[in-house]
Amino acid sequence: MTIWGVNALNHGHSIAVFSGHELSMLTSGSGDELDKSSIFAAFNYGGPSEVYWYERPLIKKFRQLRAGQYSTAFDMSVMPRRYLDSINLKYAKLKYTPHHASHAAAGYYTSPFNHCAIVVLDAIGEFECATIWEGKHGEIKKVWSRSYPNSLGLFYSAFTQLIGYKPLLEEHLLQRDSELGDPKKYYGTVKSYFDGVVGLKYNLHRGVLDWPWPIVDQQDKYNIAAAVQQVFEEQVDMVMLIARRLTGSKSLVYMGGCAMNSKYNKQLPKQWDYIWSLPNPGDASSAVGAVLYHSQQRINYKFGVAKHIDIIV
Repeated sequence: MTIWGVNALNHGHSIAVFSGHELSMLTSGSGDELDKSSIFAAFNYGGPSEVYWYERPLIKKFRQLRAGQYSTAFDMSVMPRRYLDSINLKYAKLKYTPHHASHAAAGYYTSPFNHCAIVVLDAIGEFECATIWEGKHGEIKKVWSRSYPNSLGLFYSAFTQLIGYKPLLEEHLLQRDSELGDPKKYYGTVKSYFDGVVGLKYNLHRGVLDWPWPIVDQQDKYNIAAAVQQVFEEQVDMVMLIARRLTGSKSLVYMGGCAMNSKYNKQLPKQWDYIWSLPNPGDASSAVGAVLYHSQQRINYKFGVAKHIDIIV
């Protein structure tokens, strides 16, 4: 039996093809829709009897309504069933998966851990933006969460845009610039956007609209980046403390787009005895997790190693 996990109609796409209990193919790209070469390659393993989608589209549309994205929320042309029908998958059963559950399952069921904390931090799922799960005896259970607009990913992306880069694409450039700046000047201002653990005082979905300081030169941008990186690290530290307290585990699975922040990740071996992540812990791997969340099967992941984090197993 062939099953597909699919992430698409997002700011990227991926297909995970499972043949029986084996992950046979994983491909990803930057476009919203699956590219033809990926679809053809996936069909080489046989047409899928079931397709597992990486999120719940109706829940996502409720969040878009709340965010005031009315044209997007009422656009039914991007519904997964209609899209899959257009690529000759009318016959395949379609099942949806909670967005953060896709991330958590992708990490846990490819990891070597029986018991661990699973931390998922990204920009936004349907509503959830930060979750902690406990993985134990082959099952995962959510034990903590923060929902839109409280998002470390949106925070980091908004400031990426503020200093002149493309949000949801060039966050790595803000991280790079943070190495060249001094956080002291802007630290207090950046920190003031938070109230508690992943608790934002302002909705940054449309960017930082109330930045009070003039940005005169490149050094100002470097200093803002340094302050953002420091506040980001402090916030992630607090999430990690909660994860250890709630799960009682010294093993970590770290997933979601925020897990790509390699500068922060250098601190993780000081906090955890064992660490696991995937090469792309963001939405690309959620195609894998969409299937594993429902099957609860462990697999041997053979599609590269994580370079953004020091894996300790």
